[in-house]
Amino acid sequence: MNLTRKMCMAIGLLVTVMYVNAQSITTKTLSLEEAVQLGVQNSKQLVLSKNKIEQAVSRLDQAKDATLPSAKISAGYSHALMLSRNFALPAADGQDAKSMRFPFDNTLYQATISVNEPIFAGHQFRYAKESTNLLIQSAKLDAEKDKDDIVYNIIKAYINYYKIQQNQKIVAQNLQDVEHKLAEIKKFEEQGLATRNDVLRFDLQRSNIQLMQIELENNRKVVNYDLDILLGLPEGTDVQVQDVIYKLDMNNELDVYMKQALQDRKEFGSLGYQDKLAEINVKKIKDEKLPTVGVGGSLYYINPGKDIIPKSGSYLAPFVVGINASWDIAGLFKNKSKLTEAHLQKQEVAAQRNLLADQVKMDVNRAYTQYQQSLQKIKVLEDAVKQAAENERITESKFRNNLVTTTDRIDAQTLLYESRLNLELAKADATAAYYTLMKATGHIQP
Repeated sequence: MNLTRKMCMAIGLLVTVMYVNAQSITTKTLSLEEAVQLGVQNSKQLVLSKNKIEQAVSRLDQAKDATLPSAKISAGYSHALMLSRNFALPAADGQDAKSMRFPFDNTLYQATISVNEPIFAGHQFRYAKESTNLLIQSAKLDAEKDKDDIVYNIIKAYINYYKIQQNQKIVAQNLQDVEHKLAEIKKFEEQGLATRNDVLRFDLQRSNIQLMQIELENNRKVVNYDLDILLGLPEGTDVQVQDVIYKLDMNNELDVYMKQALQDRKEFGSLGYQDKLAEINVKKIKDEKLPTVGVGGSLYYINPGKDIIPKSGSYLAPFVVGINASWDIAGLFKNKSKLTEAHLQKQEVAAQRNLLADQVKMDVNRAYTQYQQSLQKIKVLEDAVKQAAENERITESKFRNNLVTTTDRIDAQTLLYESRLNLELAKADATAAYYTLMKATGHIQP
C-alpha cells in the first residue's frame, strides 16, 4: 500500500513538473518585418548609440556654457597677533624716523565679486560649437549605421531559421513517404514479391532520415536561442517564422548598385564629418596665434576692524572695471608643428575615403555576383526538380514490374527530395544574398 502511494505521488509530481515546463515555454510567431521591428526596439547596441548622441549633445551644451560670462565670489577672514607692536618708518628727508604703534590684536575681513566676459578669443568658442555640432551629426549617422547592421543580422538569422524549418518540413514529408513505402514493401515480402534485404534497405533509409531530423532539431534550437537574444525575447521562447517573401526579381545592372553605394553608404557621411572636423582644427590652430581680449569688473570689500558690520568710514569697497588683453607671442613659433599635424590628419581622412571607396566597390561586386549566381542556381534546380520527379515516377513504375532493384527505387526517391530541398534552400539563399546586396548599397530594409 505504501509503495503504491509513493508511486502515485511520484507520478503526480512528474506530471506537475511537465505541466510547469510546458507552461513556461511560450510560442511567438513573427513575420520578418515584425522581427526586425522587435530587434531594433530591444537592441542594446542602439542604447549605446543613443548614449553617444546624448554625450555629444552634452558637449555642445558645455561649449555654449563656455561663452557665458564667468563670475566668482570669494571671502576671507584673517586674524593676526602683532608680536612686535612698534614700527619706525624712515623719513624721506633724513629727519628722525616716524614711530608707529599697532594694536596687538588685528582682524581683517575681505570679500571679492568679479565678473569677466571674453570679447575676442580667436574664434575658439565658435569652433568649439561647430566641432560639437559635427560630433552630434556624426554620432547620429553612426547610430543609423548600427541600426542597419542590426537589421541585417536579424534578417540573416531569420532566414537561416526559416531554412531550417523548411528543411524539417521536407525531411518530415520524406520520412512519411519512406514509412509508407516500408509498410508496402513488408506486404510484398509477405507475398513473396520482395526480399528481406529490400525491407532492410528501407529500414536503413528511415533511420538515416531520423538522424537527419535529430540534427536539424538541434540546429533549430541553437538558432532559436540566438533569435531570442537578438530580439530581446525571454529565453526559452519558441519562435515560429512565417513564409519569407523571396527576392528573385532584381534586374538592375551592377553599375546602378555601385553608384548607390558610393552615394549613400553612411561611412562616407562619417568621413565627411571627420573632414570638416579636421578643417576646423586647422583654423583653430591658426587662430591660436591671435591675441585674446576681454572685459571685466570686480568689487572688493576690505574691513580691518573687528566688527563684521563695520561703522561708516572704517572699511574700503572699491569697484574696478577694466579691459584685459593677452597675446602669447611664443605661439607664433610653437604652433607650426601642431598645424603640420592638423594638415596631415586632413590628408589622412582623404586617404581613408579612397580606401573606403575601394572596399565598398568590392563589397557591392561580391554581393551582386553572389546574388546573380543564386538566381542561376535556382533556374538549374527548377529543371532538376522536374527531372527528378519524372525519374522517380519512371523508377517506381519499373520497380512494380520488377525491372529495377530496391536500391534504384530508394536512390530515385532520395534524388527527388534532395532536389526539392536544394531548390527551397537556393531561394532562401538568393533572398539572403539580396539583403546582403542592399546592405552593401546602404539601403537595407526588410
